[in-house]
Amino acid sequence: MATTDSGKKRRGAGKHRKQAQDSHQQAENSTGADTSASRLGQNILWNYLSGFTSIFGLLLLYPLAVSIVGASSYGLWVLAIGAIQMLTMTDFGLGAGIVRTLTGIPDNVDYQRERRMFVTAALLVFLILATVLTAVYTLIFPLYLQAVTIPEQDQAILWPMTILAGLTLFISLVGRGMNSVLWGLNRPDIERKAAVIAILGRAAGYAVVVLTDTGLLGIVIVECASLMLPPLVCMVAVGRRFNSPVFGPGLWQDHGKPLIKVSSVMSIGALSQLGIYQLPLFLVGPTLGLHATTAFGALMRVYQSCRLVVSWIALPYGYPLRIATSDKAARILKNCLTLTFGIGLLMGTALAIIPTELMTAWMGDDFAFAAMGLSMLAFGIMAEGITQPANLVMNLRGSPMRASILSLTVLVLTLPAVWLATHTDSITVVALATVLPSFLLSGVQMYLANKDVSYGIVGKDVVRWSGMAGGVVLYAGFGLLVAHFLPTWPTIAVVAAGLAVMAFRMLKLVRADGAMVSEMSEQNAEELIAQREGPPRDAEEPGTA
Repeated sequence: MATTDSGKKRRGAGKHRKQAQDSHQQAENSTGADTSASRLGQNILWNYLSGFTSIFGLLLLYPLAVSIVGASSYGLWVLAIGAIQMLTMTDFGLGAGIVRTLTGIPDNVDYQRERRMFVTAALLVFLILATVLTAVYTLIFPLYLQAVTIPEQDQAILWPMTILAGLTLFISLVGRGMNSVLWGLNRPDIERKAAVIAILGRAAGYAVVVLTDTGLLGIVIVECASLMLPPLVCMVAVGRRFNSPVFGPGLWQDHGKPLIKVSSVMSIGALSQLGIYQLPLFLVGPTLGLHATTAFGALMRVYQSCRLVVSWIALPYGYPLRIATSDKAARILKNCLTLTFGIGLLMGTALAIIPTELMTAWMGDDFAFAAMGLSMLAFGIMAEGITQPANLVMNLRGSPMRASILSLTVLVLTLPAVWLATHTDSITVVALATVLPSFLLSGVQMYLANKDVSYGIVGKDVVRWSGMAGGVVLYAGFGLLVAHFLPTWPTIAVVAAGLAVMAFRMLKLVRADGAMVSEMSEQNAEELIAQREGPPRDAEEPGTA
């Protein structure tokens, strides 16, 4: 009896030890991706909730800042913040490289050290990049400002503004790298939630600026703090999941160097995209003056906001596209294209039918001259709906070189076009020159992506897209009719409500895709482990039985 009791105790102790080991493994396996069936939908939903908060906040705060400090003074900060955004986006393809590499390391407890070491290498690479680019900015930006006519009252703020902007740039670059890690974990919602808090904080900060009468310096401090919050949250989130950095043999050789190698090809495309969306602003500044820079900066803020709306759908599809099998990737890509192009078409139509109402209601009658420039952005926004899914395919599972060469081609066409357009003294022509090359080459980009993952377009898809286009035509006619009979703000409200209703109807596709991602993730992990470990060693050789 004693022996039996002792055996039971040993078995019980062994069971408890196994449970403890399983719990310990689960705690260690915190570096894995979130592959629940609802995650794709949650990511897109949070992108929309936080994104629209950010967009409407920024669009409302932009004219408020202009009214606080004046168009010319705020135009100076527009150039500074444009440089920050430009350099923050200069990750040389490392962000996409992180997603591509991290999703290629098995999401398994046996590979946690390797995943942590890779993230350590990624952090070190971004720290070096942030240091170099911040130094470049601090040295070059003051020299650029010598070509710009700066109001006398703003001369004293140049160096404080440059230092604050440099700090913001450094934090933003490191945070961009850590946000890429979160994308590799299928958790982009973390940065989006922080963005909501940041924009609300910016609004509160503006109120403090008005009460304390701190002028342009106060605006700079508030906007820098707002820009730094999301990247800081990303750093904390990655730190909590991966704990302290892991240093050891092979850190650079096995992780840092391969990351730079896989990103080097994508860096051409990343830098080209950066130039396409940011450099036109710096061509407008010296040629058309600070007032025109403020107007063009407003147009570019709308354009960037619409691009973000498209990316809120496209980017959450990056993880599914990366792990999908060929047959399922076609379905995911087609659904992604349907959503992004549909949303892009709707937003472009809204800008095209009521540009004057939007511009004057937002920026005031003094900026009515830029209204037709707003309508020109429709071409670029529709192009984004086509090119963003295509770029995801080529960069994450196809040929990044093709994507990079095409982006470089668009840049080579865009910059001369914008430079020539500035000599017309027309913001409308400049806006058209900024977006037209991308629009004209969007079909080529889709054709090239089809070489990596077939869209698998069939007759049913053509019918669905035709119906979607017909709905947009009706939406445009309805918007024009409303604009004819109603005042400005009711017109904007009705058009925006129609856009929201049609957009949410499109998002029904996401539910089925989310369930597919949950199923594919486990299969993908098993395949990655099999590729790394090869066939089992005890497997019998053919003919030895």
